[in-house]
Amino acid sequence: MKGFILGVLVTLVAIVGGVYLVAQNGLYPIGADNPPGALERRLTMRAMDVYADKHKPEGDNPVAITPPNLLEGATAYEQHCALCHGGAQSKISPMENKLNPPAPQLINRIPHDEPAWLFWVTKHGVRMTGMPTWDGVLSDDAIWKIVAFIKNSDRLPPAVDAAWRATASPSAQRP
Repeated sequence: MKGFILGVLVTLVAIVGGVYLVAQNGLYPIGADNPPGALERRLTMRAMDVYADKHKPEGDNPVAITPPNLLEGATAYEQHCALCHGGAQSKISPMENKLNPPAPQLINRIPHDEPAWLFWVTKHGVRMTGMPTWDGVLSDDAIWKIVAFIKNSDRLPPAVDAAWRATASPSAQRP
């Protein structure tokens, strides 16, 4: 039994030492153009999902799904989110694969995550992904409106859809 415990301890020390040596000698590729391995992807995505699930607000989106709220959300989304997550001009952002992990294309593929989960991730960001925290930059109300827009972007009322596309057109962005 002593031999088994000693073997486990030596193995653990070897693993920790190996990780330390890899980190200290710059042997781990940290560039955003190096895709993560399957194990890294699985572990980090699981950690993010569980943490956000534990810390997200209770309940559903407190913002009513009305045309004015959807338009406010669409406008804020275009200003703050479309560059990385795709928008009215291009459902797939040219930045998608420039971030590591790649930025989810929220307009091309509406997330199935709960609104409260999307709110938490938007408000607090995700470390080491390029997703910033919007806390202190956008109000909670603005974030909830963005979430409402994202979740309903495939079924916007025609007037809201047209206004969203107009705000994203190149002519609308000229000074």
